[in-house]
Amino acid sequence: MFFLIFSGTVFVLLTNVQRMVDTTERIVSKNKKVAELAEILQASLLDMDANSKKFNLLKKKRYYELFEKSQNNFESALQQAVLLSGLSENSNSPWRQLEDSYQLHSSNFPPIESAPEIGFEWVADHILAEWLENISRAKKQNQQEIELALRELNEASRISARNGLLSFCASILVGLIGVWYISRAIFSPLKTLTGRLRGISFDTPQEPIRLRGGDEFNELANAFNDMSRQLNEEETIRAEFIATLSHEIRTPLSSIHESVNMIVEEVFGSINDKQRKFLEIASVEIKRITKLLNYLLNVGVLEIDARKANSFHLNTESVVINSAELFSATAEKKKVTLKMDNFHDCPQLFGVREEIQQVFVNIIGNAIKYSPEEGKVTLSWERDKERKFLLFHVADAGPGIADDERSLIFTKYYRTKNVRGHLDGVGLGLAISRRIVTSYGGHIEVANNSGQGCTFSFSLPTHPLTTSSSV
Repeated sequence: MFFLIFSGTVFVLLTNVQRMVDTTERIVSKNKKVAELAEILQASLLDMDANSKKFNLLKKKRYYELFEKSQNNFESALQQAVLLSGLSENSNSPWRQLEDSYQLHSSNFPPIESAPEIGFEWVADHILAEWLENISRAKKQNQQEIELALRELNEASRISARNGLLSFCASILVGLIGVWYISRAIFSPLKTLTGRLRGISFDTPQEPIRLRGGDEFNELANAFNDMSRQLNEEETIRAEFIATLSHEIRTPLSSIHESVNMIVEEVFGSINDKQRKFLEIASVEIKRITKLLNYLLNVGVLEIDARKANSFHLNTESVVINSAELFSATAEKKKVTLKMDNFHDCPQLFGVREEIQQVFVNIIGNAIKYSPEEGKVTLSWERDKERKFLLFHVADAGPGIADDERSLIFTKYYRTKNVRGHLDGVGLGLAISRRIVTSYGGHIEVANNSGQGCTFSFSLPTHPLTTSSSV
């Protein structure tokens, strides 16, 4: 229906427009030519009058020749005007009156050979005035015809445009109804399902869905609900297992940490410098493992109330440098160059220092971990257009990330296939980083570089946000 109505509307509209164009071209070309001929007739008459008077006064043949030239122009133009006007049979026409009067008087003009001897008698002034009056009336009549034709064409074009617009609106209405029906019947369920599928990749709990559109969509909804339910159950089991394991490990770690501290403090006797050095290293590692276990226990929650109380403006350069220094030994061992881009000019960040620094630690740590020997890691920054966030880029020269895994690397416990066998890790760093970044209203993404490696980009706020949400 949309196609037929639209095609018919366009066809009728184009037909009417073509007809009006043809009519306009025909009328305008005729009346414009008549107007031009009228101007020629007036000018020729005045030239004939002037040359006749000069000839009678000076008796020079050249003026009579000019008179004859103007006469020929006048007669040719008069004949064309009568033919174009189509009024040769109408004796009341100004053109017919002018032609009859002119033929009556022009028969008295002597030939050029005898004009100097017998003299030259041009028409009287009142006859010339009568001819000029006839030309003026003809011009006025021609102008009225033009105005009448233009008004008729304007009315016809207005009616045609109105009818075309109504038909066009009808076709658009039918088309919109069809689009709405198709969207509701097909695209809306697909959009709902797509949104839910994206939510799965972001670890968002999914409620059962119902899709309208027929049995096929119902089967698709049931398959999605079964998959979502199974994933939620597996995630719950995995989270409970990690929480239980972390709790069980944290208790003996606390005892070991206290025991090491007591030995370092020489509660059980003196120790030498070498023993103190290795005990301090053990204490630091125990703290790091304890912090990792705390993140395992709290990876699903970011406490908003605690964040508000501990959020401050932070020196961005200090946060980045402190985060990078944690991997100085690893970078030196792999001969990885760490390049930072003018962070001394970087504006301050706002948030909880531990959370902000954890993001940089996770991203920079991954970049150094996956970089090859003698590789390079580059840190850069820029301000967003609204100047509310800072956008950071961490580029490495590692193996990159496969396209089919790019949407999964921010999922908890997920590790890419090419590193599972030879690099340690539990797959929580990027998940934690994403939760922290998104909880501040920012975003994080990854893209493969054109040559080698990939670039992680994430944004963090420079000022307190008006609203906040827990993740």
